[in-house]
Amino acid sequence: MGRLLLLGSLLLALGADAHAHKLVKVAFGESLEPYVMEGGQNGLELEIVRAALQERGYRIEPVFFSQPRLPMALKNKDIDAVATVGEQAGLQAEYSDVYISYEDVAITLSSRRIQLHQAKELGAYRVLAFSLARQYLSEAFKDMAKTNPNYAETANQVDQNRLLFRGSVDVVVADRNIFAWMNHKLVTQFKEKTAPVDIHRLFPPTVYRMAFRSAPLRDEFNQGLRAIQKSGVYKQIVNRYQNL
Repeated sequence: MGRLLLLGSLLLALGADAHAHKLVKVAFGESLEPYVMEGGQNGLELEIVRAALQERGYRIEPVFFSQPRLPMALKNKDIDAVATVGEQAGLQAEYSDVYISYEDVAITLSSRRIQLHQAKELGAYRVLAFSLARQYLSEAFKDMAKTNPNYAETANQVDQNRLLFRGSVDVVVADRNIFAWMNHKLVTQFKEKTAPVDIHRLFPPTVYRMAFRSAPLRDEFNQGLRAIQKSGVYKQIVNRYQNL
């Protein structure tokens, strides 16, 4: 009887260890609605990552970092992966396949009738971009940001919309989905007015990968990602958020 109890205890312990290894702590950036929604349990990007890893038998625990600190999240040994990074970030990590892309654009008030065709033209304006824009956008944009004294970045993207509509900045550089969601928040949550805007497509889509601490976990994610793309789950997730 004692041996049976001991064997049972060992099996339970082994089961607990196996279950523990199925938990993946993933670092996400704050203020990324609709990609990561307020409360941190859903959102377009978070649900894609969750579904891909769930397909391989893992569950995720989201951990949130400010945008400037996000690329450095792997320095925390408790973090297994970082979302929304590109290889240009220069992290010592195992990068996944591309799992999402952002459509970053320049946005101006229609009433201003500003014409923009190239990133370098932004140098003549007061520009407010998303945090780390210089790192992820084009070389021409990076050069403009270095020489434009009226260039700034913010991690609080609702302020981008607010300052644009107040006339405090001339141009906002943001992902179209994020800008549209922040407009929705301004109207419904803050009861503020918006205005018609012009969209200037100056940049190619920005593709993002996951940065993993280990190659085996990276490979598991890639397999799960391909599976949800093939099954249609990926498209279902995107469709739930495309009109936000």
